[in-house]
Amino acid sequence: MDIIDVHTHHLRTNISQFIYSCMPTDFSPQKGGYYSVGIHPWKITSDVIAGYEQLEKIARHPQVLAIGETGLDKMIRTELSLQQKVFEFHINLAEILHKPLIIHSVKTSNEIIQLKKKFQSRYPWILHGFRGKKELAEQLTAQNIYLSFGEKYQEAALNSIPLNRLLLETDESDKEIFQIYEAVAQSRSVPIKELIAQVQQNIAQLFFNQ
Repeated sequence: MDIIDVHTHHLRTNISQFIYSCMPTDFSPQKGGYYSVGIHPWKITSDVIAGYEQLEKIARHPQVLAIGETGLDKMIRTELSLQQKVFEFHINLAEILHKPLIIHSVKTSNEIIQLKKKFQSRYPWILHGFRGKKELAEQLTAQNIYLSFGEKYQEAALNSIPLNRLLLETDESDKEIFQIYEAVAQSRSVPIKELIAQVQQNIAQLFFNQ
């Protein structure tokens, strides 16, 4: 298990080192690759329900390690009520398939926390690309939600969470994942090898020991 980047939209050379996030319509697995598949809130259409069957079929593929990204976003025009219905479908699918959920959240952390309490999910939730404040990071990790940090983040938030709740990603960034690790290792004042080992341990627990 070589994964060190839990969320990216870039196909890179070292395919076993990252989880590639895509829509069901874009799923084309390569040998040795890992994937997360879901309907991003930006991609929700009026006939979204028609895509549920395809998503459920693809989500069962052995190379699909997680469901998502999915979630809630108050900065887009799509009605929040529709976004929530789609998100709840993903929550239930993750529970059925015993896979982690990768979450996109923009100004909806309260809603995410309330849904976490409502569903009492048995399988992990990962809030990707976290850029919030320390207080919010602590609220989310108190609900056993993992936080994945990318190129941009608030150091106080990064330093406030336990290492066993930390994940790292490149998302849309052109930076290499090792550059993210170097920055985070400096922020956390830990050796980079120790940081990589800890994050890989988190990944093994999340994606391979369910």
